[in-house]
Amino acid sequence: MFTTSVQNHQQPLSGNKKLKNSSLLIALALALGVSSCTPKVGVLRAPDYKGNVGNNSSKPGETGKTPDGSSETGESAKENVAKRFMGRNISLVLPFQLDQISENALAEKDIKRSALALDYYQGFQLGLEELAKKGADFNLNVLDSRDNASYSGSLALSSTVEEASIVIGPVYPQEIKAFGSNLKDKETLQINPLAASMPTEFNLPNLVSLTPPIKAHSNAIAARAAREYSAGDVIIIFNTTDSDGKQFLNGMSTAIKQAKNNARIVSVSSLSQLNENLSLTGTNIIVTGTTDKTLLKNLLTNLIKKYGENTYNFSLFGHPLWERYDFSMYAGFGDLNPTITTESNLKTWSTAVKAFKDTYADAYGVQPSDQSYKGYDSALYFGGLINKYGADKLKEKLTKESYNGLFSSYKFRYNEAWGYANESVAYRSYRGGSFQLQ
Repeated sequence: MFTTSVQNHQQPLSGNKKLKNSSLLIALALALGVSSCTPKVGVLRAPDYKGNVGNNSSKPGETGKTPDGSSETGESAKENVAKRFMGRNISLVLPFQLDQISENALAEKDIKRSALALDYYQGFQLGLEELAKKGADFNLNVLDSRDNASYSGSLALSSTVEEASIVIGPVYPQEIKAFGSNLKDKETLQINPLAASMPTEFNLPNLVSLTPPIKAHSNAIAARAAREYSAGDVIIIFNTTDSDGKQFLNGMSTAIKQAKNNARIVSVSSLSQLNENLSLTGTNIIVTGTTDKTLLKNLLTNLIKKYGENTYNFSLFGHPLWERYDFSMYAGFGDLNPTITTESNLKTWSTAVKAFKDTYADAYGVQPSDQSYKGYDSALYFGGLINKYGADKLKEKLTKESYNGLFSSYKFRYNEAWGYANESVAYRSYRGGSFQLQ
């Protein structure tokens, strides 16, 4: 089982009343189906609410149960709860932004503003519930970071966070920095659940970044290009002036060489240079990171034309953001054998994903978003590690135990300056008009 409480940090009674009213308004709005991105039941409860889930669960308002089923009260109950969840307190710090909601009215924009936090929380809760069914115990404290760096910094000093075995959040970069710099116990792991920022941006040794940074994607492309290379092939790195392209290709040649030192690598910065170095006998492995639509159009038009001459074979590697683009205007795009990387390994057709979607819809009345899946995966991974080894062993186990979930996969590398970075990405190849998991 686990207990859940939603807290409004260091607010006077009037503030608590406001949060409670706002929570009730949210619950009402969600029940009426204001937004398709949010649940039909209110998941944000009053700050003093303790909701138990699992075997031997207490009902709201009960102070606790002894092994023989009798109720406990007062300090005895508090002490027993503290002992029971020692090392199993999880603080979830997300930008619900309840402070921006009026007590008298709730607009659709208010629900949308909280959607990311709600979706992640709901997925996370389902993950812990799944572990609880297997006998695990957790105490989950949910705090609203308000999408406010200063306020997030104050949350880091709260007793709730101080008692946490692990902290999930905040979400946005400025909040992450403020929270991490103020966190009293620098040994407590702070999980960056969603931000794709480079870990070097924060320089927090206890930070665990779940979203693979762009360097993880470029390293994966370098490894794939090296693996596909054979004698007679040429790897052509097509440099562009856009920031995405520069960032993605930074260190690419070195990474490929480290994986295959005999690879023939040519670096070019114009289409004329690219055409001059094309191989007629082997495969032309083209690596680029551009997301500039004009530069991309020029490159693809040129490569498709060359392919049409029936003398060139291509294997094209690009930026992960290509997944968002529509390449249907390029009739020969698929002939270039395009491959990109992705953080998601979501297989919508799998039995596990279908089961989760059904469970999520039953609980919240809507389909899960990417954030819902991410919350679920992170709960299973970190909750599972805590349950198996204890919170004091988390750091030791992070770099040793990988994870392959519904949406996310984790494989962490540690750096003493900027913490733990997830390097696990998947590959997508272009077929049937879109990039598909391989």
